[in-house]
Amino acid sequence: MKRIMIGLAVFLLVVTFVIGLQQIFMKLLGPRVIENRLSKGLFYFSAMVGTPIHEASHALVALIFGHKIHKISWFQIGKDGRLGYVDHNWNQRSLYQSIGVFFIAIAPLLAGFSVIVILQHFLAMPTIKPFVLNVDVANFYTVSAAALHYCGYVIETFIHSALSSRQHALTLLLACLICFHCIPSRGDFNNALKGSVIVLFVVGILWTVSFYFNLFHQQWMLAAFNFSINVSGFLLATALLSMGWWLILVIPSLFFRR
Repeated sequence: MKRIMIGLAVFLLVVTFVIGLQQIFMKLLGPRVIENRLSKGLFYFSAMVGTPIHEASHALVALIFGHKIHKISWFQIGKDGRLGYVDHNWNQRSLYQSIGVFFIAIAPLLAGFSVIVILQHFLAMPTIKPFVLNVDVANFYTVSAAALHYCGYVIETFIHSALSSRQHALTLLLACLICFHCIPSRGDFNNALKGSVIVLFVVGILWTVSFYFNLFHQQWMLAAFNFSINVSGFLLATALLSMGWWLILVIPSLFFRR
């Protein structure tokens, strides 16, 4: 139980960190980007590419969990500030559909992760090795330290790749653009918090049943731990790439006036 709870805790903290960091950048740099014509143009140009991917991930996972989709806005420039949305509802008495709320909320992060994997296979993007926990005793400190070390490795790999060739730099730029719009919104984060309570409850039930009936308890616990840690590592890579597009957006505002 200890390992899987550590894995889930790290995963939830990473999701919180990624979304929180994006909100901080949005608050601090968003006004500067919108006030500059060139920065604003770059922002909406990237949104035309990234927002449909963001909304498609919500819609796909919503369908998987049996939610009813009423309307999808793939891209818009509206007064409410939303670039797109998926209008859906679900049967709140259904445990399966209620669990889906969590995964629908974080679906854009998984879409960003998928983008990294696709670019690694088909375009000139550095291969990011999976996050492997090379410690004998897994506790929150060792896992957190290993995750920070992994972040350093990702940053170093990206920088080295971008400096090695123009093609690599352009591919990473594309990844930054897409991942920037694959960070869940504040509304998504609130839904993820609501859904996470149900997910943790279900995991607790599964742990109890597998433990008392010896249903491959150790095997599925280890698999769940490794999966959550690996996904957390790639989500951090997605966040780092999205920060790269923030840099691109801010540069024009530093050198050009409105």
